[in-house]
Amino acid sequence: MPEAQKPDATPESLEAMKEKFKPKKKKPALPTEMLSDAKSYDDKLVLVKYLTEKEKGRVVLMVKNMLKGAGAPKKK
Repeated sequence: MPEAQKPDATPESLEAMKEKFKPKKKKPALPTEMLSDAKSYDDKLVLVKYLTEKEKGRVVLMVKNMLKGAGAPKKK
């Protein structure tokens, strides 16, 4: 009958595993220079294209929320 193997539980290996599975910090999706420098229509268009390529999930969520708001009755 084979023996049960004991995992290697040294502090160095535990720290290495913690670091490996630690969530990565997200860097900002859009550089702030792009937001402040987009003054012309073409610049804004490039910015929107860039945003939709890099942050598809956020754009979809934003459009869904806008459509939900469009269907809601207007308050007087």
